[in-house]
Amino acid sequence: MRQANVRAQVAAQAEQYRSPSDKARLDRIVKERRFGDYDILDELGRGGMGVVYKAFHGTLKRIVALKIVLPDADDNVTMLKRFKREAELHARLGHPNIVHVHDSGVIDGIHYFAMDFVTGTQLTKLMGAPEFTLRKRVQVARQVADALHHAHEHGVVHRDIKPDNIIVDAGWTAHLVDFGIAKPTDMSGMENITRQGLAVGTPHYMAPEQFRPKLGEVGPRSDVYSLGAVLFHALTGHPPFEADTAHQVLIKAATQDAPPLVGEQTPSDEEIPQDLAAIISKSLIKEPENRYQSARALAEDLSKFLAGKEVSALPLSESEKLKRKLAKNRQSVKMFAMAALLLFVTLASFTVTLLASISQNGDITEAVAEARREVIRARQVADSEEDVEERLADVRTALDEADDEVQSGGSIVLITMITAGVLSLGLILGFAIVVLVVPLLRQRDVDARGITAPSEIGATADEVS
Repeated sequence: MRQANVRAQVAAQAEQYRSPSDKARLDRIVKERRFGDYDILDELGRGGMGVVYKAFHGTLKRIVALKIVLPDADDNVTMLKRFKREAELHARLGHPNIVHVHDSGVIDGIHYFAMDFVTGTQLTKLMGAPEFTLRKRVQVARQVADALHHAHEHGVVHRDIKPDNIIVDAGWTAHLVDFGIAKPTDMSGMENITRQGLAVGTPHYMAPEQFRPKLGEVGPRSDVYSLGAVLFHALTGHPPFEADTAHQVLIKAATQDAPPLVGEQTPSDEEIPQDLAAIISKSLIKEPENRYQSARALAEDLSKFLAGKEVSALPLSESEKLKRKLAKNRQSVKMFAMAALLLFVTLASFTVTLLASISQNGDITEAVAEARREVIRARQVADSEEDVEERLADVRTALDEADDEVQSGGSIVLITMITAGVLSLGLILGFAIVVLVVPLLRQRDVDARGITAPSEIGATADEVS
């Protein structure tokens, strides 16, 4: 439901910028059921850039998907450039899992291109189908990964991989559509038509670098992330991050890890295996350099999973998880190191004091023993009872002094132990507050404020066809 709300908000925003003249054009095409040599049969979808119709091409005698552009009233030039680029980049590709472009041009001032019409269903509408088994969902993702590898090899990054842009036919074959915001990897000879600071894509499936440029360039690994998010959705029935607004979705994607999948149930009541969960987890790593480095690598791991072979994306070990947590919480690690140093100094001081006290107690014990020996010698050599009493008085004085020193040494040890214990407890509690409580409070504050986001998160433009 949250995802539907976000999509409805974005679609409404796109519709409100459509000029009255563009709306009149649409009405005329629909009313006349005709566009050049194309007979309009049905509307398949619309978005910020234009409308897609199911149409019959009179010359080619075939059913096609006809996409026409309706420029933004405020920026016709940029919209037309984007549309032409889509047709150009799309025409580079020839893959069984990517729809093929047959025709493009301008009719009555309206730009268009015609592509394969695929008889099938959007992946979005198949998510809850019980006959759509876990294996079939993985097979669809692998086919899309193969298609993306082909696109990347030909210098095209899709940038908008989502369930709406994947059509699944009756034979469970995937067809990738809508290259409306695709980006060439080689910009030579091409003008940059994406405004600085504008994040393009669909919030629920966008790679972090698409809205946080400091993480790196948008490229093939961005599509890998998006496909991982789509597979996550296909297996769980919901995308990795959900919220009430697009901006809140981006905040979660920027600040949280995707929920774990091991042991989760699919909509077809199958448990998600550990290896498959590891594949998705590796695809959804926020840092591009730690994901699969190509769509082919992802496709190979999905193929290995389907064949029952060992996958390269093994589950993270506990040490690796700890390493990543420490890397994400460097400030906490520094404070822990300081606390550990203070604790070491305290324990070292305690140890030195204790050893000194033990040494002192050894000396005191030896003094007591010597006093006792003196008593024995006094009795043996005493000439009179008075002499014995005098010697015994000296011994008692020595014993009293030894006893005072023992008590003094014990007090020092006790005070040192209490001080070290209090300091250690304080350091441990302080570390626990810094590492555990503070992050929780910060996250709760982010969740409570909702619309407050990191400054580097840009606006989003969801262009659906």
